[in-house]
Amino acid sequence: MALFHFVNSVRFGLGLCLIATTSIRAQTLPTAYHLGTAVALPDSLDEVFAAGRFTAVVRRAVADPEDRRLIDLAERIYPNQEIVLQSARNPEDRDRLLRSAAGTSVVASRFPVRRAGTPVDRWWLNDFDGTWVSFAVTGGAVDYYLGRLRDLAAGRGQFVYKAGEKPDNGSFSYSASVSPASGPGVSKVVELDITWNYWCGMLCAVWFTHKRLVFFDEKGSVVRITGDGQADLVLS
Repeated sequence: MALFHFVNSVRFGLGLCLIATTSIRAQTLPTAYHLGTAVALPDSLDEVFAAGRFTAVVRRAVADPEDRRLIDLAERIYPNQEIVLQSARNPEDRDRLLRSAAGTSVVASRFPVRRAGTPVDRWWLNDFDGTWVSFAVTGGAVDYYLGRLRDLAAGRGQFVYKAGEKPDNGSFSYSASVSPASGPGVSKVVELDITWNYWCGMLCAVWFTHKRLVFFDEKGSVVRITGDGQADLVLS
């Protein structure tokens, strides 16, 4: 399968890898959350693969150094294992979540399936046809979906298409922004949004969208996090 890779614009801000370590380490996070490993993401990215069958878009709206600090921090906050397990609907579901903690898919594939990440910084819930579905929108999640889309565009999925058959296609988008917020003790909110879409046949498709909101006080400290849990998911 031919792979065409076009990057329209990738703008890495000067502070991309320079995180305000002191202020971030001093953060007191909500119960059962921790500060995970930083993942360097571009502020703007457009990728087109396989003659347009696969596309990826990233937009991090960074207006100033404080916006960058807040977005970087929001992307680094990971739920502890106990929060993920609390989403289980029954004992069998809990066992399944425990088995998937390593982030290694057991789906049959012609190629090694990309791992979700490291268990200590778990952002995923479960997988569908080798693609992990998010529990929390984090930097690790965005990095995974960009890599997964590139794998599929390069023909490294589990499906083979005959001559004349419509081949698979997919897209991924991520946006991050900072806005003023109102409410007791709240000054700003960071919104992180992802959308994943993959079609592999008439009865083979997965689509989901997921939003995380991280609220900060006037000192830039985390007040609360909402949106973590099951993504809005459609399967075929």
